[in-house]
Amino acid sequence: MSIPYLIAQWQLPQQGRLLYATLVVLGAFVLILGLVPLLQTLPPRGRRVLIVTITFLAGLFFAAEFFLPVDWTAIFPKDDPTRNFLTPAIQPAQNVLQIIGALALGLGTFGLVRLHMRNVVQKRAQWGYSVVLLVAFVTMAIFSILNTLSEKGVVTKTPLLERGFSILFDYTLVQLDAAMFSLIAFYIFSAAYRAFRIRSVEASILMFTAVVVLIGVVPLGAYISYTLLGLPQGPPPENADWWTQFLHSAGLPSIANWILTALNAPAQRAIEFGVGIGGLAMAIRLWLSLERGVT
Repeated sequence: MSIPYLIAQWQLPQQGRLLYATLVVLGAFVLILGLVPLLQTLPPRGRRVLIVTITFLAGLFFAAEFFLPVDWTAIFPKDDPTRNFLTPAIQPAQNVLQIIGALALGLGTFGLVRLHMRNVVQKRAQWGYSVVLLVAFVTMAIFSILNTLSEKGVVTKTPLLERGFSILFDYTLVQLDAAMFSLIAFYIFSAAYRAFRIRSVEASILMFTAVVVLIGVVPLGAYISYTLLGLPQGPPPENADWWTQFLHSAGLPSIANWILTALNAPAQRAIEFGVGIGGLAMAIRLWLSLERGVT
């Protein structure tokens, strides 16, 4: 059961629900602030035991909900046969994860502001960039919060707010993102140059395959195949001989598509499989608090 569901069941008026939800949030915030100094009074070993226990129990809950069978009606009667007895608690647990993520975002913001404020106060090297970051951070945050509140009808959306939000996000942030990603193309070209040096037979095959794919996926490949060479375009007709089928599949776009789907896709799946195993191993280590950062 979540707090909004309980509030809705009490049949309170709209203002009463809002007041009660606000009090609940403030009470939870005060409770968390009260727990922080309490945790600080614990010895390091006690804090570690508490963190390890909570981490293990949280991970055990999600693992048990996923692996437990769904047909437990004989032990835990329920209306939905596709769930086990832990499934109704998944959504509240995910809400708690969102709260933890919000607190982590707040801690990260606090650390960022404290670091750059220290740079400005102590006038460290290149402290001017810290001033620019702080001013941009505060300005963007103010306009973003006001725009969100205006969309929800809490504050009035003025032309100044709409224009300022559009300038900051549509005409500044989006353009800076585009410029940053365009600069990445030069690094990709440099890495490709180093990777495609022809020093062996394998490097030659890689270079030839890369050139075919690069040309085949752009309009230049279709122009060379179907205009200059005059190869037939599209799938071959039914009951066509092997030569006709070969001509229909000899275009650079068809070859590039075959390389991507028949050769590159299995390699990508193998890489994703290895990454998945590594992620599972890392998740188990975090769950059991075996990482060095937890000790």
